[in-house]
Amino acid sequence: MAIQRVEVFQLRSPISAPTGPSGATYRERRSVLVRLRDGDGLDGWGETYARAGVAAVIEEVGALLIGRDAADARPLLDTLRVATGDGLAISALAIALDDLRARRLGVPVSTLYGGRRRDSVRGYASSGGYIDGVDPEQSWPAEVAAAVADGFTACKIRIGRFAPTRELPVLAKVRDQVGPDVELMVDANGAYTVPRAREVARGLAELHFRWLEEPLIRFRGGLAYPGYEHLGGLGIAIAAYEGLETRGAFDSYLNHTPIDIVQPDVAICGGIGELLFVAELAALRGRQCVPHAWGGAVLLAATLQAISLLPEPSELNGPESPVLEVDRFENPMRTRLAHEPLTLTGGRMPIPDGPGLGITVDEDFVRHAAAG
Repeated sequence: MAIQRVEVFQLRSPISAPTGPSGATYRERRSVLVRLRDGDGLDGWGETYARAGVAAVIEEVGALLIGRDAADARPLLDTLRVATGDGLAISALAIALDDLRARRLGVPVSTLYGGRRRDSVRGYASSGGYIDGVDPEQSWPAEVAAAVADGFTACKIRIGRFAPTRELPVLAKVRDQVGPDVELMVDANGAYTVPRAREVARGLAELHFRWLEEPLIRFRGGLAYPGYEHLGGLGIAIAAYEGLETRGAFDSYLNHTPIDIVQPDVAICGGIGELLFVAELAALRGRQCVPHAWGGAVLLAATLQAISLLPEPSELNGPESPVLEVDRFENPMRTRLAHEPLTLTGGRMPIPDGPGLGITVDEDFVRHAAAG
């Protein structure tokens, strides 16, 4: 039952058209996977984002798990947190530990945390952002139309590269195009100053958008998420904090800023257990938790397991129920990494109910993408 091997894979795959949010353009998709294998040949998989150096950290601290039993998850995670402050590395290993220990028991990961509250979750289409050579006047209406045609009832558009005087009219066109029954959100990816963010928020409120995500630059002078204390009372929910790596950081920011929606990422905040802890912190303050997820199939499956456990935020089941971010940007790590496709039916994504994360990793694809 002891963990015998820890393997780290750095995956990358080119994309057909350079695309990205307000401040970046991507020419490839990247991801870091970790596999834990025990003495019986069972595997547990974890995933996180390809931040510089994270693969090396996972490899180094993951060696501390060798010879240990995955069932001892709490003391193992204590050991990892003493060894490193890298939340992404801890997250990948925590997800893999959950996957492995649930597979040993033959149950879904959600069972480890007391059992799921739902079997499917409504998805919202999350755009890739700006496509090189294509104006948002063309790409945004087309992307939203395609998502609605595929059954989505909610869509998020990445904004902020151009002035609000150009972008708000395009967003108004999208609202007119889909009507009032499709929820619309935007993600500025840290594009704005406080005055500009307030201007955009008021414009979005008039268009009945559900939330404005990450409007302000994430880091300034060593301080994470500066300026959010000035974004209350603008007529639209403000969503943020996908980049926070510890429960203490979430607690501090929730105490001192008027954020309406907190967005922990299972591959950043410390794994499924920590995401649930953050969701409880948010609930104690009357804030909603909408997990962030923008990676491959392992990350998406882990997010689904976490969302299956989240409580309803109010008595109104449906409108305020947890939702899942579904990346619509080209990503073979999402579409080809697992043998079982994670797809929507009627605007909802079923939560895998097989052992562990509920997916089977395609090891041929892993080797191919790691070699690339």
